[in-house]
Amino acid sequence: MTIKAHTCHALPKSGVYLHFDDEVPAWTLNIQKEASESDLEENHHLENVGDIIWLTSLNILCCPYCGQQLPGLDSVDKASYGYFQHNDFSRWN
Repeated sequence: MTIKAHTCHALPKSGVYLHFDDEVPAWTLNIQKEASESDLEENHHLENVGDIIWLTSLNILCCPYCGQQLPGLDSVDKASYGYFQHNDFSRWN
C-alpha cells in the first residue's frame, strides 16, 4: 500500500491532514479534535491529553485549502466518489 500526503502553505498546522491510498484509490481529508486539559476535566470518558475526541473523514478531489487538484484520481468513478464518515469518541455507547 502506498500512502502519499499532500501539504500546502494554507493547510492548518494541526487537526487537519490529507492522504492518498492507492488501493482504494482515494484522497481523504481528515479533520480531528484532540482532547485538551479542559476537555479531560469536562468529560470523564477521556483519559489523556491528545486523545481524539472526534474524527471526520471524507473523500475529496481538490485540496480545500489551496485549490490544487489532487493527483492519482484519473481512473476513479466520480459518480460514486465522496465517501464520508464521522466518529465520535467522546463517550462510550
